[in-house]
Amino acid sequence: MRADVVKRTGLERQETRLLQPNHVFLMNLKGTASRGEDIVDGRRIAFLPRRAGSIIFMPAGSDWNGWDEGEATASYLLVSIEKGFADEVFAGMARHRPAVLPPSIGFRDGTAELALQRIALELKQPDPISATMVECQATQLLGQMLRLNGVHQEPAKGGLSSFDLKRAVDMIETLSDGRPTLADLAKEIGVSRFHFWRAFKQSTGMTPHAFIAQRRLEQSADMLRSTNLSATEIAMECGFGSSSHFATAFKRAFGAGPTEFRRKWRI
Repeated sequence: MRADVVKRTGLERQETRLLQPNHVFLMNLKGTASRGEDIVDGRRIAFLPRRAGSIIFMPAGSDWNGWDEGEATASYLLVSIEKGFADEVFAGMARHRPAVLPPSIGFRDGTAELALQRIALELKQPDPISATMVECQATQLLGQMLRLNGVHQEPAKGGLSSFDLKRAVDMIETLSDGRPTLADLAKEIGVSRFHFWRAFKQSTGMTPHAFIAQRRLEQSADMLRSTNLSATEIAMECGFGSSSHFATAFKRAFGAGPTEFRRKWRI
């Protein structure tokens, strides 16, 4: 397994060509790709703008090429997972037959993002238990990809419709004057607070509070990587009650405090 941070400076357009024997994850850390073209295994895929936090997954053996244009300064996290390791993970999860995951370009997922960040931090400054920690995070990452692609997964019953779930998530991510309350979200969907809480958890596997907390941590990690704001300023911007609460929650999620996390990413 390997993780590298790739930086781009002074280049608004870049060409892409990737053909690897291993599974590859590429996460945008800084900068936005606003337009371009992606071709995977000879098939053109609709291009979507890629902002900080967006993830690309290319299964082993996939041929990805194309180009993108965007901000002149950008950086990406590239994580490569050996096919043999992934096959063992899939064999244990996918019930009776190997899982085949399709390529995916430009998606957002909090669980996958946290796993990728933790893998990178462990590989940057390894200690005697880093190998075990990396394997655990890689297993979680691959399992999440199975879940996102619905491999051997029963559809959620009693959850929100895909349309209502998108409305709720959009409200959580775009509200500029603070995070929405449970009452706000339930009112937007037109159901009781209890019904919304139960249906949201059924659809996402997380309570609304846990989902919002995860989104706050993702936003704070993006800001630590891409801005020069202090940890206290980021804590306030992301809705944490205090800098100490922010530091505790961030270290629990990422395995490093805000200051250490920023320092490691800027090495």
